[in-house]
Amino acid sequence: MPNRTTWFVIADAARAEALVKRKGVSGYETVRTWENPDVHAKAHELGEDKPGRAFDSLGPHRSAMEPRETPKEAAKKDFARELVAALEAAVTAGETQAIVLVAPPKLLGEMRALMPAGLAAAVREDHAKDYTQLPRAELFARLDEMRPVGAG
Repeated sequence: MPNRTTWFVIADAARAEALVKRKGVSGYETVRTWENPDVHAKAHELGEDKPGRAFDSLGPHRSAMEPRETPKEAAKKDFARELVAALEAAVTAGETQAIVLVAPPKLLGEMRALMPAGLAAAVREDHAKDYTQLPRAELFARLDEMRPVGAG
């Protein structure tokens, strides 16, 4: 019999947690967690230096060059990639059949852009919200409101 478990994945740029509804009792149980310690590191700790300087196209003046992506932005994108890979592996291994994804809009967009078709099909719902700081009781109440029909 296939696993009908729905994972509720609550994420932000610093951490993520996969929860499942408890059978026969109220609340949810954590089945997996992920951490991104780099998001709280100082820019210089991640290797960010002062921007380089370049000559203007006209004249001898120099100005600062802006990097295409800061180390913190790169760390956030790497975390999105890590989450997508872990969720894809869980779906492929049969640990979960359906996912409800709750993340801030930017992270949600990055994850959606990285998702392979199999994982995208398993994502039953996504919500552009940040629930990572909610007290557990409030989080559980909000998850109960969004449970898909037939979700286990």
